[in-house]
Order: sequence, then C-alpha cells, then structure tokens
Amino acid sequence: MTSLIDEVFTVLVFPGFVFSVVMAFWFEYLERKITARVQKRVGPLIAGPRGLLQPFIDVVKLLFKEEIVPKGTDIFAFRIAPVLAVTIPVFGMCFIPIISWKTPLSFQADFLLVFLLLALSLLNVALTGYSVLSPYTSMGVGRLLVQYSMYEGIFLLSLISAMIQTQTISFEGLLKYQSMKGPLILYQPISFVCALLALLAKLEKRPFDLPHAKQEIVAGWETELSGRGLAFIRLYTDLSMVWGISLLVIVFLGGPLGPGFESLMPVAGFTWFAIKALGLTILLTVISASTGRIRVYGLADIFWERLYPLLLVQLLISYFLRWL
Repeated sequence: MTSLIDEVFTVLVFPGFVFSVVMAFWFEYLERKITARVQKRVGPLIAGPRGLLQPFIDVVKLLFKEEIVPKGTDIFAFRIAPVLAVTIPVFGMCFIPIISWKTPLSFQADFLLVFLLLALSLLNVALTGYSVLSPYTSMGVGRLLVQYSMYEGIFLLSLISAMIQTQTISFEGLLKYQSMKGPLILYQPISFVCALLALLAKLEKRPFDLPHAKQEIVAGWETELSGRGLAFIRLYTDLSMVWGISLLVIVFLGGPLGPGFESLMPVAGFTWFAIKALGLTILLTVISASTGRIRVYGLADIFWERLYPLLLVQLLISYFLRWL
C-alpha cells in the first residue's frame, strides 16, 4: 500500500505533474526575462511580483478563450494530440532522480525509456500539425521533420555515449558512476555540447526555430491552434524544456550529487539539482536570445557536417573510457 501511495505521489506531485508544471512556468519566466534583458526590454512585469505569474496567467487565459476549429480538420486528432503531448514530458520527469539515487518508479532500464518517449513526443507534435491541412501547418510540420532527422540522432548518440562509458542503462547507475568518477562532462565535453545544441533544436529555440518561424510561415505547425489547444501546446513546450534540461543535468552534470548529498540527501540533492538546472536554463536562453535563425542548409551544415563527425570521435573515446 505504501509503495502504491509513493508511486501515485511521484506521478501526480513530485517529480511528476505538479512539480513539472511549476518548473515549466518558472523556466518560461526566466527565459522571457533573460531574453528581454539581452534585447534591452523589460519582459514580464505586471502579473505577480516582478511578473512572476505571467506564464501561469497566459495559460489560464488561453484555456478560457474560444477555440476555433478550421474546416476539414480531423477533430479527434486536433483535440487529443495536444493533451497527449503534455503527458509525455510529465511521464518522463517521473523517472528523473532529483533528490536521491532513484524514484519510486525507477527500474533497471529506465534510461532506455527516454528513447521511446522522445520519439512519441515528435509523433504527437506532427499529429497536431497534420490534423489541420493548411499550407502553414503543413510547411511547419515538414520543417519539423527535416529538423528532427538532423538533431535527434545527435541527441540520442550523446546519451548513448554516456551509456557506453558507464556501462549502465539506468539513471541510478549513471549517478553512482558519477559519484565515484566525477561528472561525465569532464570526460565527454563533446557529447555535452552536441546534446545542448540538439536540445535547442528539439525545443525549436533560436537559431533552430525553423518549424514555427513567425516571419516566414506565421507560426508553422502551431498556426491553426487557439484556445485550449494552444494552451496545452505552450505548456508542452515549457515541460519539454524542463525534461530536456533535467536529462542533461542527470547524464552529464551528476544530477543531485554534490557536497552534503549523502548526509542531507533530500535537501542537498534538490539544491544541487536546482542550481545545475538553473545554470543550464540561463545558458540555453542566452544562446537563443543572442543568435539569429539559420537556414535549412545551415542546419545540415551544423549537424551533419560538424557535429556527427565530432560525436563519432567522442563515441570512440567513450568506448576506451569504460576501463577508466
């Protein structure tokens, strides 16, 4: 009975739905404020202290706005895809060990689950865009799939590189390896940089925001969304950022590991995890805010011609680091 309660708490509260949504709003607020500073603007200021509640208010407003459904829309896919999209990063967060070695839902191969969830995530986004057959959504999904074919392999190979060196397929194994040998970023800086750039592309942040380029295709695959559907997709985007950053923190930065982790596990673990996640959020936001959109040809040049060869070298190095 206790185990069941722990699992329900994990899914609904921490590190599941409630925690993930709160972190999603917090990360969006940070992103908007930092971007505003870089671009010499103010950013959110009115809703809540220093505009802290603005992301939450925006989602609530969208939930109660009229939802316009274009003619010829696949109603079922149009309604269900945004909701399903939100559940994937939340479910992924349930396996992220934030305050200890593992969560109540952890199992021996939970790290492998990431690969499945990443594929399902794109499927829901593509389904959302293709449920409305309009020129802008079609072009947006087309660009999304092209971008996916370039960044997803980079992201997965970066994670596989960590698996090769640590010889484990669980988050707990990754943390225990790093507790003995140090953060993997010390051994795999190339994988970390590649994963960071791939995460920017996955989140469709500049310079990889081609799928919803506002100056070119209105809002891309999001063009026909409004009301509740748009609210869920915006929440999905923020949740994906939380999940993606959490993955990089666990895999390359040691997650909750740090001074005092063993003796003050819940408090120290959460503190170290939060500090590392905050640092990555700031780094991603500064990169996004200070760069311009690249063309599709530039995308291929970065991922196929530059990152893939570097990552293959890192994979070879990781193979020999197994005997470290």
